[in-house]
Amino acid sequence: MPEIKGNTIVVLEQNAVLRLGIEALLESWECQVIAGDNLEDILASMREDQLRPTVLLLPPTNGQQTGDELARRFEAEVGASIPWIGITGDCSLLQRWRAGAFGGLLLEMPCSPDTLRAALSEALRQE
Repeated sequence: MPEIKGNTIVVLEQNAVLRLGIEALLESWECQVIAGDNLEDILASMREDQLRPTVLLLPPTNGQQTGDELARRFEAEVGASIPWIGITGDCSLLQRWRAGAFGGLLLEMPCSPDTLRAALSEALRQE
């Protein structure tokens, strides 16, 4: 199982409570976290701090773009493929993902810390 400690993980989440909770969990696993509620601010932080994420935690869709499209924006910024994980409570999104409508790893809410950790390990194996 790949080591999670020391990885740089992006958390793009508009809900501040969820974002802070995930950020605290990842930091307890000794990950470096780049978190925010919008893509442009996160990209600016990455540039400013010269950080390269190893995994992206993205919304499967933000109403305008899919997680795949968001991931491509990050990949264009760093010039490399980056695995992404989405977490959703939307059953129709889960069905579309299972049918191959989009990539990434999709987890169902509520998501336990152990489930998230296992998904991070799986994503890191894809890196």
